[in-house]
This record gives sequence, C-alpha cells and structure tokens, in this order.
Amino acid sequence: MRHIGIIGALLVISTLNITTQAQDKYFVKFKDKNNSPYSIENPSEFLSQRSIERRTKQGISITTNDLPVNPDYLQQIKNTGASVNFQLKWFNGATITITNSNQLTAIQRLSFVESTEKIYQSGAKGYELEVDVQDTKPFNRKRQTPDELNYGNSSTQIKMMNGHILHNNGFMGDGIQIAVLDAGFLNVDTHPVFDSLRTKGRILGTKDFVNSNSNIYEEHYHGMMVLSTMGGYLDGQLIGTAPHAKYWLIRTENADVEQIYEEYCWAAGAEFADSVGADIINTSLGYTTFDITAQSHNFNDLNGTSTPITKATNYASSTGMVVVVSAGNDGDSSWYYISAPADSPNVLTVGAVDNAREKASFSSFGPTYDGRIKPDVCAMGQSAVVANTTGVIGTANGTSFSSPIMAGMVACLWECKPNLKASEIIQLVKTSGSQFQSPNNSIGYGIPDFAVATKIGENIKSKNLLGIFPNPFNNSINIVLPEDTPQYVECTVYSISGSEILTEIKYVTENTFELNIPQHLSKGNYLIKAKTESNTYIGKCVKI
Repeated sequence: MRHIGIIGALLVISTLNITTQAQDKYFVKFKDKNNSPYSIENPSEFLSQRSIERRTKQGISITTNDLPVNPDYLQQIKNTGASVNFQLKWFNGATITITNSNQLTAIQRLSFVESTEKIYQSGAKGYELEVDVQDTKPFNRKRQTPDELNYGNSSTQIKMMNGHILHNNGFMGDGIQIAVLDAGFLNVDTHPVFDSLRTKGRILGTKDFVNSNSNIYEEHYHGMMVLSTMGGYLDGQLIGTAPHAKYWLIRTENADVEQIYEEYCWAAGAEFADSVGADIINTSLGYTTFDITAQSHNFNDLNGTSTPITKATNYASSTGMVVVVSAGNDGDSSWYYISAPADSPNVLTVGAVDNAREKASFSSFGPTYDGRIKPDVCAMGQSAVVANTTGVIGTANGTSFSSPIMAGMVACLWECKPNLKASEIIQLVKTSGSQFQSPNNSIGYGIPDFAVATKIGENIKSKNLLGIFPNPFNNSINIVLPEDTPQYVECTVYSISGSEILTEIKYVTENTFELNIPQHLSKGNYLIKAKTESNTYIGKCVKI
C-alpha cells in the first residue's frame, strides 16, 4: 500500500524469520462453476435484497460472475491440508495458505483447477507506513453562520465543491451505504468524532480479509482518518461530507507489508460490499511497487484491465456501485503516475488540491498506459481536516483524503438524484468539474461543483453542455446551443445556491443567441439552463 495517502517516510521493520512451516499464499483459479448448488434464478441465496435491488434499479442482470464458487471445489482443496482464506467469485477461485509443497502439488492435480499463482511469500521484507499528519492541535471553534452547519476548519474542503449547498438542502447521505476498504479503523469505536455514527447505528458492520481474528478497531489508523472526512461529526471542528450515510468498514490492507496478496483481499472486500448492498466504495489504496520485486507493476500494467485490483474494480463497477479511488501520491517522485486501481475506466479517480484550489505537488499524474485522462476529478487533499489518533482534529496530506471527501459528496448527490445509474452519477460529477471543457492529466476534469451537478438533467452527456461567451461576463452573454433547428428556447438563470433569478422564453433562428442579464445582478457564479422542445442544456458562467 505504497500510496496509502501519505508523503511521509517509509520505516523498515525487521525481517520475519522463514521457518519450515512458512505459510505462503496462492490464488487458485478454477476452470468452471459446474454443478454448483447456486443459480442466477435464486440470487437471494448469495446476494442481499439490497444488492439485488441495486442491480434491478439500474437494469443490471445477475450473471454467472455473481455465483459463488463451487463449495465442493473448496472442500477438496481443504482435504489436501491447505487452508482456504476466502473465495473470489468474480475471479472464480480462492486464496489459500499452504505449509508445505506437497499440498500445492495435490491441489494442482485436481481436475477442476486451472492454475495456481503465488501471491504472498512468508518472511518477505515489509514496510510500515505513516500518514503525513501536519497538526495535531485542537482547532478553535468557529461561529455558525445562518442556515449552515458549523463546519469549523473543515469548511474549506466542503465549500470548495459547494457541498454545503447540498447539506443546506437536506442532502447529507441519508439512505446511501458506503463501504470503506482500508487498512484498519483504529479507535473508531471510541473517537468522539464518530459518536453520531455509533449512536445513530450508521456503522452497519465490519469485515477483515487480512486477519479474520482481528479487532478491526485495534488495527491501523489510516481507515479511521479516511472515515472521518465522510462520516465524522464534531460540531465546530469537523463535519464530514456524508455524515448521515451508513458505513461498512472493511479491512483489505496489511499496513506492515506490501505484497500482491492485498489486491486479492481487496477483491474479496469489494465482493462483500456488493453482496451486502453498498452503493459506494471508497478505497484510499493504490498499488505499484511490492516487497517482492517480481510482483510489482509497471506503467504498461496501468491499462485499465491488467492488475488484479483493477479487474476487481471493474467487476465492482459492473454491479452498479460507484467506486471512488485515490489517484496516488507520487506526483513529485520519479514515478509520478497514478497507481492501480486508479487506472480503471469505470471508477472516479480523485487527485488532490490545496485550499487555494491548486494541484498538490504530491498528487499523481495521468494518463493511463492506453492514453485516458486521469485523475478524473480533484478535491482537497493537502492540509485536509481529519481526525487523528490522539482523539482530536488535525490536518493531513494525501489523495487518501481527497478521495473520501469526494465519495461523501457523491453520496449526497446520489441521494438528491436517486434515479441515476452509477455511471451517470460519475459522468455528472465530471461534467460539473471546473475543467470539464479542457481536462488534463494533472487535475482531470477539475474540482466538481455539486450545486451545479444537482441542476443538470438526469440523462446528462457531454453534448448537453451549453456554450457560453464571454465567460466571465458583465451584463450580456451569448448562448450556443448544440442544436441548429429554429425553435423556442426557455432560458433560466439560477444562483449557485439554486435560487431562480430570471426565466426568459426566446424564439431563436440560429444556434447562437444573446441573453440579457439584469444589471443589478451581483458578481459571482451562476447556472444557466436552456430547455428546447427535445433537450435540456446546462452551463456555468461568472459575472465580474
């Protein structure tokens, strides 16, 4: 987990001793799912009702990919003396632990086994990771302004995306479930910033795919910090972007070592999130370099389909979940590219900016190996306000925090627009970005404006954007419709908070026409909606 939201130094820990009972791990791929007791006609046997409903709502069919692996295959593997760690239905296989080579040989001879791959070597050198925490001193409380939550110093990271406008309109993530796949959630059961999550029953459950016998609240602190940016609520100090959402806390990362086994743990965590009915996955994890050099990825692997974790991410997205991923923190290193699974074409990859909306130097760059724009969007990740291990509120750096800040706002947007598909939500976020007209591999489509996103039509595509010039403007602007047919057009101007300023119906004979703006209109950002007989278009403009 080299990209676990940090810029801090890596601390080497002592090498483990290799013994005669070394427990190496393998992924065993099966040839088929034949003679399984499960069928796609009875999905309730392996998917929750909420998971089924998510698919149905988005027109997604249940396929053989959703079927658990054949339990008889798992039992035959156990009969060799090997341990089954967990099954992976999307990959049609299982991860296992062996204590001697005879077990592996016996497994390879089983008729249903297609292949085996070593994914964890016991005794390999490991690294412990630290988050760059800048300030652990309590912040001074800030006075609450009318009609606004008392965000304290977390105000900037929310208002930068106009997230406070969604909050003020009652959209705080109610009814949305977010699965957080991370390295541990130290003290989430006691930290005061999570009091409201605990008392309101908003932590739905936990799962550990690294160590099934662990107490997830005694593991690494990184997931706790990540969770605080979404679900935290400490009046006057930190309010997360989705404080009313519900959360699944899932450990897939071993912070002490870095081996490709963790990518398979992530796949298992994503399958679990799907099966329980989560709507959104946030993963502030990324992989390129491993303790075992042969496992490491190179730039060619970042093509959206190659690495195990990216494959799993694509499967997760195909079930109708929105997957939000940190871009990585190598922007100012010799390897400056994003990590896996940020290369997936189906996720929302999030880079980091500072409080002045400038790209954070550490935030990783795109493109992907096949030339796609990455990151997709950006949020505040430099000096992000988070909970820390001492029980107070401080700041930290990393795309590990810009990602959940974004994921929480996605939850609020989906609450506002519940009829959208996951892919449409992602497109909507990109479309509202500050750089939508000219995306790049530094900040992608820019910083989303969630107030704008709530006003865009539900079948939004890039062709639904208005051309507006001059922009910024003084008193009049020119509108460019993506249509050529003469017709009546209803034009409405909104303030950024959603208040209607004016509505004017014009008959136009060309696709470009002038719209007069009241002279008394204050300086600031405005939204313009143009409705024709067949389409609705949207655009942003600034009055100076």
